[in-house]
Amino acid sequence: MRAVTVVVRSAGEAFHPVGERLREERRVTREAIHAVEQRDDGTIATLTEVRGDLDRYRAIVDEAASVHEYAVSGDGSGYCYSRVEPTPPLERLVGRSRGEFVVELPVEVTDDGGHRVTMVGPEGAFASAPAELPDGVEMELVSMGPYRPRVERVFAGLTDRQHEVLATAVRLGYYETPREATHEDVAGELDVEAGTVGKHLRSIESRVFAAYVP
Repeated sequence: MRAVTVVVRSAGEAFHPVGERLREERRVTREAIHAVEQRDDGTIATLTEVRGDLDRYRAIVDEAASVHEYAVSGDGSGYCYSRVEPTPPLERLVGRSRGEFVVELPVEVTDDGGHRVTMVGPEGAFASAPAELPDGVEMELVSMGPYRPRVERVFAGLTDRQHEVLATAVRLGYYETPREATHEDVAGELDVEAGTVGKHLRSIESRVFAAYVP
């Protein structure tokens, strides 16, 4: 099973009907798309994580003629359910994912408004990828290789030394409550300085927290 991760950017029509409005909006941002479902009537329902001025977000969604219904929950950050008429880029993505590959959720929204998409499927699912993209759409390849579940991919980015430090810390009880080992204990096992252990653990924790904490 293969996984391909790309960042898709559109200079023209966005994936979501309010996407173009949000490109210029500084008071609210979309963080990720957590669910996408095509309905029998051709509309598409999405669950989007949003952050910022949610009243402003409600106003933008309310003004969009292609949004049939919506609901926003939260204060400062939250989620928006919406059922929309699909834009061509969204319709294309949903259509290709049927029977060829599946899109792993959530789909992250990058700082520049692109969508970081991981597609999972058999080798042949990606052999027929389109050679030409629609006008105004660009695709940046981020990674391609054997599929690893999301948790494994977080730890796959660690160096061999970081893996060794983390495994030793866990084995000695550094992450137990109450803590059963110190940086010095881990350092003694690995024959390194305690400061080196602390540096490695901070780097590991920063990577893991960034992956799971919005």
